Amino acid sequence: MKSFNRTTALFAALFFPFSLLTAQSTTTGLIRVDQFGYQPGFNKVAVIADPQVGFNAAESYTPGPVLQVRLASNGQTVFSDSPTAWKNGATHDQSGDRGWWFDFSGVTEPGEYYIYDPANQVASYPFRIADDVYRDVLRQAVRMFFYQRIGMAKQPPYVDAKWADGAAFEGPNQDRGARSRWDKANPETARDLHGGWMDAGDVNKYTTFAESAVFQLLTAYSRNPNLFTDFFGIPESGNGIPDLLDEVMWELDWLMRMQDATGTGGLLLKLGVDNFEDVSPPSADTRPRYYLPECTSATLAGCAMFAKAGYVFRNAGIPALNDYADELILRARVAWERAKVSTVNFTFLETECDDGEIKSGYADRTEVEQIESAFTAAVYLYGITGLDEFRDFAEGRYNTIRPYLDNWWGPYRMVSSEALLDFSQMSGINPAIVSNIRLQKGNLNDAGFSVNQFNNQEDLYRSYMDDWAYHWGSNQVRANCGTINMDFIHYGINPNKKESYQLVAEQYLHYFHGVNALGLCMLTNMYAYGGDHCANEIYHTWFGDNTAWDNALTSPKGPPPGYLTGGPNRDFTLPDIVPPGGQPIQKSYKDWNTGWPENSWEITEPAIYYQAAYILLLSTLMPSDLVGSGPEPEAGFYFTAAPNPFRDRFEIRFDAPLSDGTWTVEVLDITGKAIATAAAEPGKPTEVVLPDDTPSGMFIAVLLRDGVPAGRQKVVRF
Repeated sequence: MKSFNRTTALFAALFFPFSLLTAQSTTTGLIRVDQFGYQPGFNKVAVIADPQVGFNAAESYTPGPVLQVRLASNGQTVFSDSPTAWKNGATHDQSGDRGWWFDFSGVTEPGEYYIYDPANQVASYPFRIADDVYRDVLRQAVRMFFYQRIGMAKQPPYVDAKWADGAAFEGPNQDRGARSRWDKANPETARDLHGGWMDAGDVNKYTTFAESAVFQLLTAYSRNPNLFTDFFGIPESGNGIPDLLDEVMWELDWLMRMQDATGTGGLLLKLGVDNFEDVSPPSADTRPRYYLPECTSATLAGCAMFAKAGYVFRNAGIPALNDYADELILRARVAWERAKVSTVNFTFLETECDDGEIKSGYADRTEVEQIESAFTAAVYLYGITGLDEFRDFAEGRYNTIRPYLDNWWGPYRMVSSEALLDFSQMSGINPAIVSNIRLQKGNLNDAGFSVNQFNNQEDLYRSYMDDWAYHWGSNQVRANCGTINMDFIHYGINPNKKESYQLVAEQYLHYFHGVNALGLCMLTNMYAYGGDHCANEIYHTWFGDNTAWDNALTSPKGPPPGYLTGGPNRDFTLPDIVPPGGQPIQKSYKDWNTGWPENSWEITEPAIYYQAAYILLLSTLMPSDLVGSGPEPEAGFYFTAAPNPFRDRFEIRFDAPLSDGTWTVEVLDITGKAIATAAAEPGKPTEVVLPDDTPSGMFIAVLLRDGVPAGRQKVVRF
């Protein structure tokens, strides 16, 4: 391994974030593990990287002949084995790395561990093995949608004070009185269109763009409802409705206003501003807001969302949702009737409603996409009503719907893919159609992103995507790659390959958590929840360049935890910016958020549909009995350390007063040695001060009640 000193490593960690780090025992980001950890039954393989091509090619690492898995609490070795060279030492074209795999799947005992290379005296980031290892990750990922809400204040106790902001776009000529883009000066065009989510890093709201986000969140709930409790820390928590559904209802309520505003039963297409002048925080934005009128694409997308939501809510078994489900079903049927008129019975579809005046995404849909929305709406309306009209429409159109039409069930047409598969499970469907759908899905079981590529070891980082899939928003595609494998399991297709599909899906999840060519957790600012090297910047109007929320490590506040970035983009339009330009495709990424003229939005901008795709994959892989329907454990067990990363001291912050007992906080180095201790006072933040000679690196803060560990967080000193 190339030599380096602590000052160089610290500088690299802050400003060249893929370099090596130091700690009590030297830590390297080149032993790549899921930074949060693994469920006990998961396949567990660390990827050891030796960069050959790309921005980090100057780094070098060859592991010793034996690697060990050690307990973080005391350094005890619990497993050892030899790493296996990938492709006999070949360099992986997509990443520019050569590497090794270290399989420690046999380690299943819950605990905190790290991988140690005794020959080089380096360790991986610590990680946890536990059934609930992703519990807080899921919670923070879902809470992203709360930060994206428009028209609602974000205030303690629902957010940390550093991410507090007032309600946005509540002023004159804004969302409660938005005017038509085609008649901006006319107050008679004003409509109440408040609520909903910011679509991405911009502050606009799009009916068509919402479709996949709403669908995949509803699917996440319906496939694993016990995970989604009523205690995710949002204002609706405790109302008897799972918080994920409360969050979706926030968007659905806005969509209802987009329908009410037309007066026809159709939906408006889009709402937003007419310039690119970003304002931070959103509550300070006084720009007027405008909408685009009704369009067939919006009406059909809205119809599909109302139908799907009505179907899920009706079947949720939650009495408090019954009336809301009835309204959704009624609105879906009204939108359907309007669509029959506005599309001349689905023969005329508007494809040029968006002229680009409202910035910046174009919300139009092709004719094929609109028929797919109509098919999807018909499927769920049939599932709810059992009416022949909807069944006949879906049966008559199914073979014109992608992915069936293309005979390729890849990671792109997720809404219509699920609609086809759900349709095949409904009663009263022509058996030949059921067979056709299931056989086609089953016969294309690899789809370029599945078992064959995994078995052929085509990706050093174990989650293969074709070169062309590394485009703008590639992280959404990658999440969907995992989900299309889990679909085989959910729908009982090719049951003899169930374990293989599960194994492959797990690898796509681990990619997001650090098993990738960047060694980067693709979620922002997860240091308090187990992340070690996280996305520190995103292109977002609130958390933008040179704001207080610019960078998780170097800014006063940083972005909130849990935002998924867009991902590597080999098509980045400014190749002279290196990186992301001039890199192997898996390294076509930069952790930055500078807007024009650097166009970071092509790589680090988040989006509600990226986020929903990740949440669906994560939740589908988590145990169904992890949480149950009751409240969370005592709030004191779930604490955060702030600031994190820190310099000399940090505070342990509790969400609620602690229960009886003697409480202490210990800080352990990676070998398990206690280097600092502080008494915890119930209901008060506890300051922890490290000795002056403590080196930079990672440590574990452990909360103990009567000497028994009750919770732990990774903390980073820089």
